[in-house]
Amino acid sequence: MTSLALLGWAAAVVTLARPVLTAPWLASQPRLAVWLWLGAELSVAGAVLAAGLLVAVPPAALAAGLAGIVAACKQALADLGAPNATLAVVGLVATSVLAARLLAALVVTFTTARRWRRRHRAALLPLARQDVGAGWTVVEHAAPVVYCLPGRPGQVVVTSAALDALTEAEFAAVLRHERAHLRGRHHVLVALAVAFRRALPGLPMADAAETEIRRLVEHLADDRASERHGRHAVATAIVQLADRTPRHALGAAGAADRVRRMLAPPTRPRARHRLVAAGAIGLLLAGPPAVAVASAGLAVEHATCSTGSSPTAAGPAASQSPGG
Repeated sequence: MTSLALLGWAAAVVTLARPVLTAPWLASQPRLAVWLWLGAELSVAGAVLAAGLLVAVPPAALAAGLAGIVAACKQALADLGAPNATLAVVGLVATSVLAARLLAALVVTFTTARRWRRRHRAALLPLARQDVGAGWTVVEHAAPVVYCLPGRPGQVVVTSAALDALTEAEFAAVLRHERAHLRGRHHVLVALAVAFRRALPGLPMADAAETEIRRLVEHLADDRASERHGRHAVATAIVQLADRTPRHALGAAGAADRVRRMLAPPTRPRARHRLVAAGAIGLLLAGPPAVAVASAGLAVEHATCSTGSSPTAAGPAASQSPGG
């Protein structure tokens, strides 16, 4: 029953994530929205993993810690062929496969991106005209492009055409936008969404989460740039640099949506909306562990109470009575 409840939780999160997390009032809170999406992904993965584990490991064994889990898995393998033991082995295998896919997706995503950025930096060196002390590299190129390459150290790349196309205010806004990406480590947030989608291909929520998080980190950087340089400068710079960002870099993507948001900023939500969002993040993260822990606690309590009130437990005491 606990496994079914956890699978129901995961199905509910998958179904409700997109309509709920794209609500209009979240448009002015991109940071909260990003963490809601990541919390939903972690909640789904945690619920499915816990459901599979609890099929293989009874809650009472789970409460006994690592020794209880190992003993339960060994017992299931030893009894393979019996209906309950077969179901337990299936749950254990499914959990192991999903955990391996998630881990492999994380490793592949981060390794691939790091390797690409290293090669891209090496390819830029012969083209670089100057490395300005203020922290950006100028490259001779006919297309106006500005983007950042995350890593150590992070690097902002500017083409010569972008320098010619942008006004001083627009260029300052773009630089602040890219530095906001680097300081906020937005590439890590995007990579987590990419890894989740890679681990669960074909899941609509995974596709939506990656799309939304890519969009939201651009909104985060736009908001930071507009605080100092104004929304008009950010909007015009977006138009000049629309959608020319290389793969595995962060820069001006989703131009039309971002320009509309800069020129017609969304209404800021009330404090209670922010509290609801923060509470939802906590619920998403704590929900599956709480269900598993509560189930284990109830199983231990039931086993303890049953043992304490059983005739077997009362027998020896009765045999030692004066009348015996």
